Amino acid sequence: MTSNMATVKGSKIHSVSSWCTSIVGKFEAKDQVMLNEKKCSCKYFENIKIPCGHAMIAADGIGLPHITLVGHCYKTTTWRDTYAGAIYPEGNPRDVDIPEDVRECSLLPPLTKRPAGRRRKNRIPSTGEFPVPKKKKLVPNKCGRCRCEGHNRTNCTNPI
Repeated sequence: MTSNMATVKGSKIHSVSSWCTSIVGKFEAKDQVMLNEKKCSCKYFENIKIPCGHAMIAADGIGLPHITLVGHCYKTTTWRDTYAGAIYPEGNPRDVDIPEDVRECSLLPPLTKRPAGRRRKNRIPSTGEFPVPKKKKLVPNKCGRCRCEGHNRTNCTNPI
């Protein structure tokens, strides 16, 4: 949640109603947040059930704690209730009856083809990552004939 908050740092809040706000980002990107429905126009909030940065800014605007926005499946009480009962191990897999038509069927790997061209060496940066510019090293010219700095082989005036 802290990384989500960092991605929208410097955004502005425009209140539409008591539970609905419009967030204007640093680069003039607009997102609509509906806190009562736990939805955001970026779709991150409703898909992952963790509040995106837009939702957290909107919650701060009305004084709502962030923990109330987190989905029920991420709370420790849900995890405790899931494993509270007895978990029985499965029986021996050899004892399971398999139908004859499934037993005779052979499973082959999928037919795939490698894409044409050279494989990528650099990975594609994900959302929120900014590429770091490479620093160019300053290396002085060095002559290949006399090994002195400041000129190259074509401009060398030193005797051999």
